[in-house]
Order: sequence, then structure tokens, then C-alpha cells
Amino acid sequence: MTHLTEEQRKQLDEAGYVLLPAVLSGEEIEQLLAHLERLWQEEGEAASSENYVEASARRLANLANKGDIFRAIYAHPLVLEAVAAVVGPDVRLSMLNARDARPFAEGRQPFHADTDSGGKPDDKGYYACTAVWMLDDFTPENGATRLIPGTHRSHQVPKEALADVFAPHPEEIALTGRRGDVLIFNGHCWHAGGQNQTNGPRRAILAHYFRAGIPRRPDRRQHLDDSTRAGLAPRELEILGLDDP
Repeated sequence: MTHLTEEQRKQLDEAGYVLLPAVLSGEEIEQLLAHLERLWQEEGEAASSENYVEASARRLANLANKGDIFRAIYAHPLVLEAVAAVVGPDVRLSMLNARDARPFAEGRQPFHADTDSGGKPDDKGYYACTAVWMLDDFTPENGATRLIPGTHRSHQVPKEALADVFAPHPEEIALTGRRGDVLIFNGHCWHAGGQNQTNGPRRAILAHYFRAGIPRRPDRRQHLDDSTRAGLAPRELEILGLDDP
């Protein structure tokens, strides 16, 4: 698949999400997992300190600065096409993280939107979009992302409409998929990570994108060494928006 189909565009527009199947090969998945596991071992307790640490999951942050292997992730043409269908053509990467939901961890993630300013679209429309690169199968048992379809059109954030943002919602669905699939969803859609009720991992790379011009806090940007930056292509530098205000 090299371009979104009209059916996929319609689903992304109306339901707020679309699954892109088999974007990664088995070999690519194994290479990514090996690299991520090395980073987790090297960073230890400091892992993800550039953004935030989460008790119920292993995380890594600022991945654009941690290996050329991630260039094909944040600048993947098909994924960028899907993101642009949500936020428009001027796309900027915010966070590029890895997350592994710990088996049987305590606590639930609340329904939320992946935005930094309340979750509501502005006068130009939607400005946030998320890509979830599945490195393990996502199943109901291991806590596949829960999403309430169509909530991106509500112009509300969950805490305004839900009595309990932690409670199951009657219209939520589990966004299941196979390792190698990429889930794209409108960042204004209400969603939450599920609990991993298995003994296995649920690893993924999370790429959060904003429309150009949307402010990004320092802990929501990629920070690159000069050597890494010097090796990037013009399109990659544009997506990273390193010099944007």
C-alpha cells in the first residue's frame, strides 16, 4: 500500500481512526525491537525522563535522536499522508516515544485527547494526530488502545462530557491489530490505553504530530545532537521543525 484509499480517508474523517496493515516487515520489527531493548537497558531508570515516566509502562523518549532506524518511522510517506489528512499538509513531529505496557500493572489510563491545549479543534480545524506502530499484536487481552469513535467531532474533551474518565464507555472499541500494523487516529478523539492482562509485552512506537504553528512545549519536542541533525534530509528536518518557534 502506497496511498490511502478513499474508504480509509472516509473512515479516518468520520470515525477518527484507520488501521494501516503490514507497514513493517517481520525483519524490520525485529531490528526495531532489538534497538529499543538496547536503549531500555542502557537508559535504565532514566528512560523517558525527557518527557515523563509512567509507572504502568516502560517508556523511551526523544527517539529521533537515538538512531537512524527511527527516520523511516517518523517520516514514513504513507503515515504522513494519513496525518496530513487530519491536520493539513504542514506536519510537525512532537513526541516520538516507545511504550511497553507492563503485564498486570495497577492503574487505568483515563480517556484523553493527544493535544496540549485542551483537546478542542481551533479555527483551522484539527491540529493533532497520532500514529501507533504496533511491534506486538494488539489484543483486548493485552490492552489494545480503547477509543470512542467520532468523539473528535464533539468539540469537547472527555472531562467535560464524562462523569468518570476512567470508567469503561458503552461506545468504546478496542483497536486491535497485528505486529507491523500502524494505527492512525485523530488526536482529538477520546482514547485510553488498556491494561495488559497477559504475561507478554505490548510494545509500540508512538509518533505524535501537530499542525505547523501549534506551540510545542520543550518536553514535547525532539532534541537532536548536531551530528544527528547534520545527517537528516530536508524533508525530515521540515517534519521535525527544530527551528520552529
